[in-house]
Amino acid sequence: MRFKILLNEEEKEIEVIRQGDRLSISYDGQNFEARIIYTDGPHFVLEVEERGPGDFIYRKRIRAAGYLDGDNRQLWANGRLVSYRRISDEVPAISDPHSASLSPTIPAVVSEVLVKVDQVVKIGQKLVLLESMKMIIPIHSPCDGVVTVVNCSPGEAVLPGQQLVDIEEQSPVKE
Repeated sequence: MRFKILLNEEEKEIEVIRQGDRLSISYDGQNFEARIIYTDGPHFVLEVEERGPGDFIYRKRIRAAGYLDGDNRQLWANGRLVSYRRISDEVPAISDPHSASLSPTIPAVVSEVLVKVDQVVKIGQKLVLLESMKMIIPIHSPCDGVVTVVNCSPGEAVLPGQQLVDIEEQSPVKE
């Protein structure tokens, strides 16, 4: 997921990709990997690996807690407080927009299906809400089109690669 934040009156772009308990984070031209060790509501512990001289790897644990109030956020990490405001989400790109079948990347439970067959959808529109590890994960439409198949229902457990929705891509109508 890519999003923009306002930190110290400066706009920053962050990308976070989560697969299971692994996070890949890009921020200010730096990339790092982390593993989620513990979560309990807003509290969590991450383990970050840093390469040292030769093949030596340092493992550092970061104890953190977060607070959300609309687009305003606060993050406490190892005794430091960072306040920021989320500006916008960007819709993740897909490799082949002509093949717009959508599937989860991690095991989850379908929380809500927001579309039905024959419904016209716009790029970026939320189609399905998944719940995993106390998080709600929206599945967005990668293109403008029409929903041709809905392969899931609320309460259903889904696995990575399982097709949730099929969309037939359509070109935007020109007026």
